[in-house]
This record gives sequence, C-alpha cells and structure tokens, in this order.
Amino acid sequence: MPTTTNLTQASMEEMQHFLNSFDVVLSDCDGVIWYQGKPIPGAMAMIRRLQELQKRLYLVTNNSTISTDRYCEKLRLNGLDVEPEQIITTAKAISWYLKKINFTDEAFVVASPPFRQTLIDSGIKLTPGNLNVVEGDALATIKAVQDRPSVKAVIVDFCVHFDWGKLAFAINCLKRKDVLYISGAQDEWVICGLDNKVLGPGPLINIITKYSGRAPTECAKPSEVLRDYILNECDVKDRKRCLFIGDTMNYDMKFGTMCGFRKLFVGTGVDNVEDAEQTEETRPDFYIPSLGLLHPIIDLLHNDSEEDGH
Repeated sequence: MPTTTNLTQASMEEMQHFLNSFDVVLSDCDGVIWYQGKPIPGAMAMIRRLQELQKRLYLVTNNSTISTDRYCEKLRLNGLDVEPEQIITTAKAISWYLKKINFTDEAFVVASPPFRQTLIDSGIKLTPGNLNVVEGDALATIKAVQDRPSVKAVIVDFCVHFDWGKLAFAINCLKRKDVLYISGAQDEWVICGLDNKVLGPGPLINIITKYSGRAPTECAKPSEVLRDYILNECDVKDRKRCLFIGDTMNYDMKFGTMCGFRKLFVGTGVDNVEDAEQTEETRPDFYIPSLGLLHPIIDLLHNDSEEDGH
C-alpha cells in the first residue's frame, strides 16, 4: 500500500524529487492559504515561491461568494499576483457546463450575487431572486412558490438567504423531469479558522435533493464537471505532473484522485492526515502540517544546490 510522505521529514533528495515531479499547481484556498480571507502564516509566500520556480498556478475553490476580480485583488494585497483566469470557481464551472450542453433557457439560481453575475455575464437568463413571499399572507406565499414553466434549470450553491421560499420553489420546479438540477458547493462546513467552522450549504441542498427526489449534476469539488473544466480550460497535458493542494479528505483529496493528480494534504483544515490515509481515494501522496512550512525547506534546498554549483 502506498504511504504518504511527510515533507517535514523528507531528505533533501526526496524534496528535490518532490519539486521536480510537477509543473502545474492547483491549490484550494480556504483552509490552505487563508481562513475567510485572513492569510495563514507563510502560505501565500509559499504559493508565490512555487510561481517563482516556474510552476503554473491555478487556485481552485468551492467558494463563489466573491468575484474572480475580487479574489485577485485580495491575493495581490497579500503579495500574490494572479490573473482572473487562474481562479477556478464553481460559478465558472457551471457556466462552462451550461454552454457545453447548449442551455439557453431560464434558470432559478440560489447563490451569492457574484455567482449569479458570473452566470449573467455568460448569457444565462435568471429567474428573479425575490419570490415575493409574504409572511402572514398564506395564499400569496403559496402562489409565489408554485412551479413556473419558464424555469428549465435549478442551480444551487452557497447563499446566505437560503430560506423556506427558495427551498419550496426549487422543489416544486424540480417535479418536472425536464428541469435540470445543478449544484455548486455542497460543503457541509465553512472553515473560519483552525478548529472553527460554521454550517455550509450542503445540508440545505440535501433538503432539495431529498424532497424533490432528484440527484443534482455536481459541479464543485469533487465532480466530473469540474474535472473536465480544468482539463479543458487549464491546458493540462500530463495529469501526473499536476499537484493538487488541499485541506479536506472528501473534497480536495477525492478530487485529486478523480483527476489523476498528485496530492498534497495540509493540516490547517478540519480533517487530519491519519483519517485521509485510511482509503485509497482520499490518501495523499504528500503531507505538510501547514503550507508555510515548505518555504524554508525549499530555500534550504536551493541554497545547497547553489553551494554545490560553486
């Protein structure tokens, strides 16, 4: 059975082999480089170091609550220079998927404003988000959540206004089998810091899935749609020379396995490496307690190489 290499215990030869084994880096954001935008010490600098080593970088996140331009701005403020095309979100993957299947109808979308705007920018027509549910007026409320024939897709992701009305309307629309059911992030928890988490969108999306009797086409980590989006849009030539960095077993490590990428697990999320090692689909190739710890190891490796050169 393959074992996970702890990079803090690796020899210089093993570290050099690690660095030489990949050309493309795909990294999660929350729990890897920051907690809700607050940088994890040293992690951002390590990602920048990989760019300096000519590794091609993409950031792959299930968080579409901010725009890609805003992502780039936040990263640049912390010393990491990236372009919008290097940010991969669920909203981008869903837009790509809808174009791929030639979807031209109307969609009911439960998601953040930036997510909705990404779909609008892609030419997708959206049902108005306000359902005019009136508390205290039962007849008006029931009418507001009835099925609308114009809706041909229900798309769900993280939304802070994921209320009863949206749940009821989505379930009613999905009674028609010709209505597409598509999901973005289904994370059970949102990581706010080490050992600090709040409820994610997954449990609410599960309500729609259970009571509609429909299974969504998944487009976040770990999904085939997101995999195909990355392979097509990121010009991946050799999957085995891609390194996926993440902090979760069931999202990041499973996704890396699905894609055929090499996997680096960091210990700054809610999962631990011992649990991740228990199954083949979640077992990482490499482990580091925090991404920032790699920086001094790589610097030492390169200093040794320069001295040997002299």
